Amino acid sequence: METFPSKNIAIKWVEQNTLPMKLFLSLGFAILTALTAQLRIVIPISPVPITGQTFTVLLAGLILGSTFGSVSMLMYLFLGMSGLPFFSGNLAGLAILKSPTIGYIIGFFIATYIIGQFSSKPFYGIFFGTLTIYLTGTIGLMLVLNLSFINALQVGVIPFVIGDILKATLAGSIALKLKG
Repeated sequence: METFPSKNIAIKWVEQNTLPMKLFLSLGFAILTALTAQLRIVIPISPVPITGQTFTVLLAGLILGSTFGSVSMLMYLFLGMSGLPFFSGNLAGLAILKSPTIGYIIGFFIATYIIGQFSSKPFYGIFFGTLTIYLTGTIGLMLVLNLSFINALQVGVIPFVIGDILKATLAGSIALKLKG
């Protein structure tokens, strides 16, 4: 017996809304991502801070689905690049393109799409979405800081695994609560 409906009820609710409402919800998640980016803990072994962003990304994919979850992350990226202090540490503008976190931010867009595609199996969506964020973040660290793959994993993935498991559990629990 399947314990999760073929589609999350939150996604069904989003799909039944008008385009302006879907865009409004996407903007809301973009702003929420910006707010959780400011929940920042700097760790000495990494150029990447611990933030609440990955929690919001997972939730956006689970609730908004592939299309509008991705739209929310594009809004987040482009509003931040336009000069709003959306990025961690109140970073804004095109400076983000040279930031060690750019790979993760690009991964947010891809991850929300993947998570939404797995709306009938949220565990897989969260798992593959998180792996996507780790992979793009690692590539970003390699390119921006000229690190080896192993060094990028050591500073950009390993310190975050336990916290990301907690964020994933919380996001999954919220999505399950919204289903009914």
